[in-house]
Amino acid sequence: MHMTDFHIGSTYSGFLLQRLENIVEIDSTVLLFTHEKLGAPVLAIKNSDPNKTFCVAFQTLPEDSTGVAHILEHCVLMGSKKYPVKDVFGEIHKGGIMTFLNAMTGSDTTFYPFATRNLQEYFNIMDVYCDVVFQPLLLSSTFEQEGWHYHKESPDQPIEYQGVVFNEMKGAFSDPIRAIFHHTFSGLLPGSTYAHESGGDPRRIPNLTYEQFVDFHRRFYHPSNATFFFYGDADLAEELAFIQDRFLAAVDEPAPRPRINDGSLISQPSLVEDTYGVQKGTGLAGKTFLAVSSAVGDIFDRQRNTAFQIIAQILYNSDASPLKKAVLEAGLCKDFGGIFLANTCPTSIMMTYLIGSEPHHRERFRDVYDEALARIVAEGLGHDLILSEVNKFEFGVREDLTKAQRGLDLISKALPAIKHGMDPFDALRFEELLRKIRTLALEQGYFEELIAAHLLDNPSTVEIILRPDPEKMTTAVQEERQRLSGHENSLAPDEKEQLVLRTRQLIELQNRPNDPDTLNLLPRLKIGDLNPRPSYHRVRPEQLDSTLLLVNELPTNAIVYLDFGFDCSMVPADLLPWLDLFGTIITEIGTDTKDYIQFARELGMYTGGFNNSFSTYLHRDNPQGPCRPIAWFHLKALSSFLDPALSLVEEVFSGVSLKNRRRIKEIVLREFAWAEHSVHSEGYSLAASRVFAQLSSSGLYNEYVTGATAYLQLKELAQNYDRLESDFLAGLEQLRYLLLCRQALIVTITGSAEDIVRFQARAGGVTDSLHDHSYTPVEPVFQTFAPAQGLCTSS
Repeated sequence: MHMTDFHIGSTYSGFLLQRLENIVEIDSTVLLFTHEKLGAPVLAIKNSDPNKTFCVAFQTLPEDSTGVAHILEHCVLMGSKKYPVKDVFGEIHKGGIMTFLNAMTGSDTTFYPFATRNLQEYFNIMDVYCDVVFQPLLLSSTFEQEGWHYHKESPDQPIEYQGVVFNEMKGAFSDPIRAIFHHTFSGLLPGSTYAHESGGDPRRIPNLTYEQFVDFHRRFYHPSNATFFFYGDADLAEELAFIQDRFLAAVDEPAPRPRINDGSLISQPSLVEDTYGVQKGTGLAGKTFLAVSSAVGDIFDRQRNTAFQIIAQILYNSDASPLKKAVLEAGLCKDFGGIFLANTCPTSIMMTYLIGSEPHHRERFRDVYDEALARIVAEGLGHDLILSEVNKFEFGVREDLTKAQRGLDLISKALPAIKHGMDPFDALRFEELLRKIRTLALEQGYFEELIAAHLLDNPSTVEIILRPDPEKMTTAVQEERQRLSGHENSLAPDEKEQLVLRTRQLIELQNRPNDPDTLNLLPRLKIGDLNPRPSYHRVRPEQLDSTLLLVNELPTNAIVYLDFGFDCSMVPADLLPWLDLFGTIITEIGTDTKDYIQFARELGMYTGGFNNSFSTYLHRDNPQGPCRPIAWFHLKALSSFLDPALSLVEEVFSGVSLKNRRRIKEIVLREFAWAEHSVHSEGYSLAASRVFAQLSSSGLYNEYVTGATAYLQLKELAQNYDRLESDFLAGLEQLRYLLLCRQALIVTITGSAEDIVRFQARAGGVTDSLHDHSYTPVEPVFQTFAPAQGLCTSS
């Protein structure tokens, strides 16, 4: 059916059409239906996008921290009545051509989205997804394997907890940032849905029984509690009929949608003190996290929430922020940042945090924080800073419309609106909202007014101190062991034998593959379902004098993407660990004519971002041959700002200034603080990097630039910066000389034909900003790593 065949007030396959509007900003027709019998809403966003996207979401409200919603998300994907296939997710992946497939549990919602460009696969996976969520097997063995169980493989081995979610959350709970978020919600909204850990607290997960788990599915996965989303160019009438005929028509009775427990917002400031685990013997100085979180409104005021998103970028993340400058100059931390949580829960929250601080800095931080905000209110943020961040925010909104998974982005905007009884159509519009905020902010002091009203002297504020504790992990292990020993001691001899037997049964079940007959139940694409001539984009190689230009002519919604790559084959091994840090510094530090604050303002005004990365490439005709290492600098800008954006890049390449030693030190300490956090929460990445370093030259390059070698050298530098500063700065100068030369350059551009021609006409300014010198690749002398080694982290 065509969109003109749908009429408000009519029913289609059991769904009553309530609204139909064309939303120009997203070039889509949007339709809102309600299932007449069950009350389940359907939002359809229809357009010509072939990347069809489906999502079914459930409001899953935790009543404790046992992680039942998270465990259930895992378990439904382990087989259903129609598809009793173990690991449905993995099996679909093996034979699919989908562009996205996942399932996620949030603080109050579990959703199951996927996307594909193939129409047959679209309905195949829709059938599988709906069957596993509405008719899962939910075997007790699945609950034990995916959630938790007592594990004892032999009579002489100690009992332990095992389970996929249990183990996953043990790792997650080692992350101090997660603890800050948890204490923010539980501190501001005690007794609410959001005071619980929906993912599961490892100390609470073993409290969950199989009966409670099954009951949670009965209560929260009823079709009346589902919200359906359709996006893309599939026939909407077929989509509605598919869901109705296969899954909803047979449901006899509706069920009430669960209600969120809002709790009670605190009316007096509170202080939360906690610890996080670090290795014994680790120095504790400069490892405390401080945070301040304030409730600044509710989810229903979209204008204020959008304004606060921009304010958060200005205050916490812009290098031109007066608040950030004041905090860093006070020497209170290694890094300072913040985030605005607009729709995580009904209460909107502004959070700011200090990384690498000290407990006794809390009061001084609050003084600096309040003084800086009061000064901003009195003196104003400044026209250029506001314009810079408003432009950057608007760029991000427009760029979202060009992303490959555009459907997922639009669904994520509409879902909170439907969940909280707001208008999902408004959530998809932005032009008038951005125009209004731009005018209010630039002409009427709107941002300063919001800061004064909601961030200064806000009684609904929680402060958090998170100290490093070298005993915490040991204590946690001892408490868990004590609890397990108590259970084991309560078992009779025959019960212990049964536990060992059950453990072995679970291991055998886990290792047993799906049999061919069961796998054949899953729908598969046939040759005839595939497009024999799929659209395939090819890069067009061209030349800018002697520089290779790779051209991608694509529709990008008036955004130009430029990547400037520099071949690192001439960089010796001893400088490679500084390469990523060098890229970070020169994209932030400023130039001979612009300090880092002015540079940050102009980046915000004229670009959507300027950052760096590192990649290695093998030749397709010789995959075992030498690799080509490239240091990339990525620029994105609106077409209308292409010229000033390129001028900034040219100024960096020709005149980046490394004279601000204080700022360089701040960047080094900040990067180490975040690298240490990453290693703490995802330490396996270092081990993986060392493994790949054993396999190829590409792996060795990545190990030196972004792996364990780079991390350890950064750690040494950060901990002994004053002693190593001169050698480090000399290394940066050497990297600038080796890298920023015309002979090493490769450029890629993605954009419209018109913008590509414009760039080519003025690309000489970029190449002229680079110096000339002989380009002589070197053979790096890499360290030889032991085939077996160990790296210790706190996670």
